[in-house]
Amino acid sequence: MKSIFKFFCVSILLFSSCSSDDDSSTTTEPGDNTQNQTAVTGDFFPLSAGNEWNYDVENIDNLDNANNTTSVDALKVESQNGAAYTLSVNNNGVANGTMNSLLISGELTATETQLTSTGSLVFPLGGANDINIDFVDAKFYDTNANINAEIYSNTGTINQTIQNIPLTINYTLKSTQLENLDNYSSNGVTYTNVTSAKIDLILGVTATITVVVPTTLSVIDSQNVLSINAYYADGIGLVYAEADSGFTLNAQTVALLQQAGVDLGGIPTSASITNTQTIDTYTVN
Repeated sequence: MKSIFKFFCVSILLFSSCSSDDDSSTTTEPGDNTQNQTAVTGDFFPLSAGNEWNYDVENIDNLDNANNTTSVDALKVESQNGAAYTLSVNNNGVANGTMNSLLISGELTATETQLTSTGSLVFPLGGANDINIDFVDAKFYDTNANINAEIYSNTGTINQTIQNIPLTINYTLKSTQLENLDNYSSNGVTYTNVTSAKIDLILGVTATITVVVPTTLSVIDSQNVLSINAYYADGIGLVYAEADSGFTLNAQTVALLQQAGVDLGGIPTSASITNTQTIDTYTVN
């Protein structure tokens, strides 16, 4: 069982939930949290050969500042296949920015109103233990949608065995359109005609162990373990993304393990990480 806790601590800490949604004075209908907004058009993610974006990345451990780190990401258009493009980061290396890790995971298609991706979100554990959540035609933004309108949702179950312990992972990966903004300021720079959207991963995990009879324990109760707010400027692309990742292990499961004398080895029962990526320089054709 100890390996399960290590598995999720390592996995989720590699991702990052985001700042609260922008305020709006638009009224909402009872029972509906969507808010009307004016549709806009633009080149919110320019995709063409030679385009590059450089980001300053900060990773903040909200529970232990000693683990904070800073780094950079160099994102660029890598290839084209018809209307679809692939991106790479850091000379085909690993992305430091959470949003960048999604952008390089597959093919992107951009129109004047939408950014669509077919790729995957990966929990990297090495080799066959990696958990992959694939998505097809996921909308990263849709400027025609109202504020808080769900623009993509993918729900599924993954069954996986780690060190002879069966895991059942139930997930929902979804995206939500936020505001279309006339102006948006980040790092002292004001951008015009900006759209914003949110990506969430809701995750619940159970483990089946056998002492006398098979017993199912909740390791992580269903909760939002990853949330990303991203802002895209017309004629530039992604200018800022803030991602928060976090989890809390099931308290009853932890208590049972402690009562049974299981040494958790200092593994945390909760985590909270904020990852930000701020555009520094860019070349867009």
